[in-house]
Amino acid sequence: MSLFWVGLGLTAAAPVLCSKRYRLHGPAWMYSLGCGAAVLGPYILLCTFLDVATLLAAAAIIGVPFWGYERYRAAKGQQHYTQGIMGYMVELTPVAVFLLLFRSFVAEPYLVPSSSMRPTLEVGSVVVVDKFSYGVRLPFVSKPISHGGAPKFGDVLVFRFPLDPAKPYIKRVVGVPGDNITYQSGELSINGAPAVREMEMPYDYEDEASGKLKHATYTLERIQGLQIDTLQDNGSSDFGVNTDFPAIPGCVRNVSGISCVVPKGSYFVLGDNRSNSLDSRYWGFVTDKEIIGRAIFDINIDNGSFQFSRLSR
Repeated sequence: MSLFWVGLGLTAAAPVLCSKRYRLHGPAWMYSLGCGAAVLGPYILLCTFLDVATLLAAAAIIGVPFWGYERYRAAKGQQHYTQGIMGYMVELTPVAVFLLLFRSFVAEPYLVPSSSMRPTLEVGSVVVVDKFSYGVRLPFVSKPISHGGAPKFGDVLVFRFPLDPAKPYIKRVVGVPGDNITYQSGELSINGAPAVREMEMPYDYEDEASGKLKHATYTLERIQGLQIDTLQDNGSSDFGVNTDFPAIPGCVRNVSGISCVVPKGSYFVLGDNRSNSLDSRYWGFVTDKEIIGRAIFDINIDNGSFQFSRLSR
C-alpha cells in the first residue's frame, strides 16, 4: 500500500474518531488515536508531494512559538491555549524539532528511485545516509559549517544533482581530486590501472521506466583494493557523444567513452549499473557543496526481520 493511500485513510478516519461523541463519551484512547490520525494523515499525504525536511521545518517554525506559549501558561497555572487536534499538534512540536535536527546533522533515510545502482541497490531500497562524516552542513543548502573527512574511492555518495539541485542522486565515488579517470568501451581505469573483472554471470531485472525485462551481465570488479558489484547491459558497450549535456571542463569525450582529470574539491561518480546510469560520464563532477552525505547502510525487510548491509567503507 502506497503512502498516499495510508495518509488518505488516516485523514478520512480522523473526523470520525475526533468527533464530539468520542471526545465526550468514548474511551480516551479512541480520541487520542483520532487526534494522531488527524496529525499524521495530512503529514503523510503531504510527504508524497513535498520534501520531508521542508515539512518538518515548517512544523517546527509554526509550532515552537505555540509550544513555548503553552509552557508559559502552564508555569502560570493557566489553562491550555490550544485545544483538541491543534493542542495535540502543538505537543508534538518537540518531536518535529528533534527529527529535523537529527535528519539535518546526524543521519536520514533515502529511498533509491532507480536501477542505476544495481546490483548493489534495487529500486525502493532504503539507505541510511551519514550526514556528519564529511562535515556538518547547513540544512537545505548543504553548505559546510565544519570540516570532516573527504569522500574516498568506493564511497556511496548521496548528493544534489548538479543540473537540478532539488533532486538527490546516489552514485559511487570512483575518482577523487587529482585522479585521472578513463572509461572506454565499458572499461574503467583509474590513474592508468584498469579494473580487473574476476567473475561474470547473467543478471536479469525489470526496468522501472519501461516495465520490460532487461538482460545484463553481473561483473565483480576489483580496483584499488576494493571489490565492486557492477552490471553491464548485454549489447553494445559504446558510450557515444551525448549532445544533451554541456562539455565538461577537464574531460575529453569520444564515441567510446570519456577521460577526465578530477579537479580540486570535486568527485567523479558512477552508478554500479554502468549501462543504465546518468552519472559523471554525462554531466560532470560532484562538488563539495553538492554533497548531502555518505550512504552507510542498506536496510532490507525480509520475512519481518531487518537486515543491514554496509555500503561504504
